[in-house]
Amino acid sequence: MVVPVRGEAGLALARQKWARILSLTAGTTRYRFYPLKYSPNRLLALFMKSKTQEQKDRYAFAIEFAARQRSERLPIVTLRTWLKQHDLSKQKGLAESLNSIPPAQWQDTLKSLAARGWTEDNLNHWIWILSGENGDVRVDRILSRNEALPIFLLFLLFRNDEVFREQKSLISMMNYIKTFYIMVEPSPPNAPKKLTPHRFMILLSRLIMHTRRVAPRSLVTVARFAKDYITEIPNHFGDRSYRYQCLVFNTALTLLRKQVANQPLMNMEFNWRAQRILLAMSDGLETPLIIARRSYRAIRQVLIGMRRSGEERAVARRYAKTWPPYRQDFDGVDATRTPEDDYSRSYRAGRLMTEAGYEEDQYDHALNTLGGMNDGSPTIQTRSQAPKQWEGEEESKNLYSLWAMNIRATRNTQEAWSEFRRFADRTGTRPNFQVYGEMILKLVADDADPDLEPLPGDARENLPIHDANYSPYELARLAPPTLAELYGQMMNQGIKPRGHYLYKMVAHAKSLEEGIRYLVDSDLPELNINHLLYAGEPQHRTLQKVPLLAFSSYITLLCRLQPRWQDAGQIPTNELTRIRRAIQLASIRLRPDTTEGVTFRPPWYAIMRALAYPKFAVKNGPEWENNVEVLTMFMHVLGKVRKTIGLDSEMFTFFGRVVQKTALSRLKVLQGALPPGVTADPETPLIPYAPMILEALKGHFAMLTTPAKLNHLVATQQEFKQPIGPVHLHIYMRALACLDDQVSMTELMVWIFDHWEYIEKESERMGVRGPWAMGKTLCAFQAFAGPRLSDEQRAELDARMDQITNLTGSWRWPTAKEIDKYISFIPGGTSQKLRQRALAKPWDPLADINNTEEQSDGKTE
Repeated sequence: MVVPVRGEAGLALARQKWARILSLTAGTTRYRFYPLKYSPNRLLALFMKSKTQEQKDRYAFAIEFAARQRSERLPIVTLRTWLKQHDLSKQKGLAESLNSIPPAQWQDTLKSLAARGWTEDNLNHWIWILSGENGDVRVDRILSRNEALPIFLLFLLFRNDEVFREQKSLISMMNYIKTFYIMVEPSPPNAPKKLTPHRFMILLSRLIMHTRRVAPRSLVTVARFAKDYITEIPNHFGDRSYRYQCLVFNTALTLLRKQVANQPLMNMEFNWRAQRILLAMSDGLETPLIIARRSYRAIRQVLIGMRRSGEERAVARRYAKTWPPYRQDFDGVDATRTPEDDYSRSYRAGRLMTEAGYEEDQYDHALNTLGGMNDGSPTIQTRSQAPKQWEGEEESKNLYSLWAMNIRATRNTQEAWSEFRRFADRTGTRPNFQVYGEMILKLVADDADPDLEPLPGDARENLPIHDANYSPYELARLAPPTLAELYGQMMNQGIKPRGHYLYKMVAHAKSLEEGIRYLVDSDLPELNINHLLYAGEPQHRTLQKVPLLAFSSYITLLCRLQPRWQDAGQIPTNELTRIRRAIQLASIRLRPDTTEGVTFRPPWYAIMRALAYPKFAVKNGPEWENNVEVLTMFMHVLGKVRKTIGLDSEMFTFFGRVVQKTALSRLKVLQGALPPGVTADPETPLIPYAPMILEALKGHFAMLTTPAKLNHLVATQQEFKQPIGPVHLHIYMRALACLDDQVSMTELMVWIFDHWEYIEKESERMGVRGPWAMGKTLCAFQAFAGPRLSDEQRAELDARMDQITNLTGSWRWPTAKEIDKYISFIPGGTSQKLRQRALAKPWDPLADINNTEEQSDGKTE
């Protein structure tokens, strides 16, 4: 019997509750929420992806299937409501499927939803959110109402093929989830339930994936987000709390090992910072959380990619030149050090794992090798990405990972070949593609530049071979085979290049024919390779059949093999068109209406990096004309990238370098036509369409330095949309000098003073290179803009510098001798010519006023 409730609203609620009880009693739940062949969220996501006719045709079957369903799952009901709002006159099959459910039954579905607390207004609001053009717009729409949404919308928003451009969107969503699904008291009956640990881990995995794509530095923020969830678990899950805490904790540590696609080693410090937040949280709990074996490995995989600490660099300098590389003592302090003092951070983490009771296996030995010690013998501590980890039934293959890492952790080809043979003799095992791949990468690696004083293990470059007075026979025995001999041996054993090693081999091939041979010999289907090599007009649907990393490696090869400009002789036309072919392929494959087009950057980096190379040839003729063509091509590529994946800091450095080499080659021509001691007219622009180029360059910098409006989840002093460091500032300062924009150079110097704390932090993060690059930035300003400053400008900048110097003690203006050294550092005298041009162009007291008025007019328009 139903107890009457006073009031109209109360009576309605009682009826809804009674209808719900009847539904459960009658057993209709299984008919309203029956299992589907396809995931409801997946069906709704496919409809959201159906933008072009090709996509509509591809997903038509799945969407028609969803339209026929009588399920009352929220994604299905949302999709059917959305379809009803579309004109389906041209999609008869879909219209028939949608109309297969009688209107009366649809009304029953809506009444059932109302009993669960959802109305048609809610459905329309969800559709409005999902119909946003990208993830950033959808986030803004979610935040437009301060209310909790069904959890299925969160999973739709963070699906793998979603597109985000703004760091702010991800951080805002973390704050939103924290507010409505983690940190609140028990919710009303109709509100979405809190995230269970398993759902949170799925969401965390997707969030980390998007963060790695958009803003690697925000991995630290994701770690704080995970920390908040873990510490809140005891308030909601009772006796299961500790088990759930350990589960989420170890999952988060493992997920945070995943590397960023672009410059993974450069960004590894943010992975480590994120892991440290979780480890510190665990230490602060009354009962520290149990660190699983996989988490120890995740920590070590991050640590081997970190830049060496000061102690680790000191140890690397003391390696003996023999093999194995036992340490040698340089002084009495070295003699007092114990072997444990030389252990790297990664190796020490491995020892903590064994002390926790986990037994080491072959994969752990591979990590030990990269960490600088294995089986009690020293190896070369090598900064590296993590080795391949074989799991499950293939776990025994980690022996090959150990073998491959023994080869990687060597200083040159002779030591690598020694490890290649020694391991085979000791284990009686034949090498697999990993082992051959590592040896091949050693053979194709460049020789290290001795002027840079490289440390062993810092990079893949080969250090000098020390023969130690070996006899000719011994030298011949120790000498590695040629690349052709080793590759022939591998193919004769039926081992094909594959995976990471295949892509590296293709990208570093000595010729186009060699790179194509690697692709043809690989385990990739021959038909897919033909799509890539087809000489005619390629099609997007055929290029999509080529694996993305194989496609990227081929683009890199085309860019690498583009010839360099030469004073005499004609370059064959077929060689000059390789970069154009790379641009054509990338434009077709990475379209703006595809997930790949708006998320995958490496091909564009390869193209832009190549165009920024000195003496990069795209046409026959004078160097100046060639560089103008390079600049034109770069601006064309920049426009494509802006419409697809968006601009970033690395592209900004390429832009600045292209501007510099174009301007300096023109300056060389102008000065070369004049008698010695005579300076070319400083009013002659060094770059065609200089105002347009300047506007684009300044706009790019303004976009990068737009403050990111973040919230309290981010514990940082200053954040911009893209990271900006001393290297970017130096390149920008020189590019502005080449464009004769002394006003913008002064504005940049003021910007540097305004954000000196942020720049100082970035400089420290870069290690030795940071202060060095910052010093070059100050030299560039003083050399090219300093002579043209007014007395008032000089006095203002000096006062700002004195203020910062008093606070830090590390900032100061460069001396005249340091400026001269900076000017003479670049060969060819182009910097000296640029300085003479700056000196020949006097300061115009009206320049600042005119520039301010132009900016004001532009804003008014």
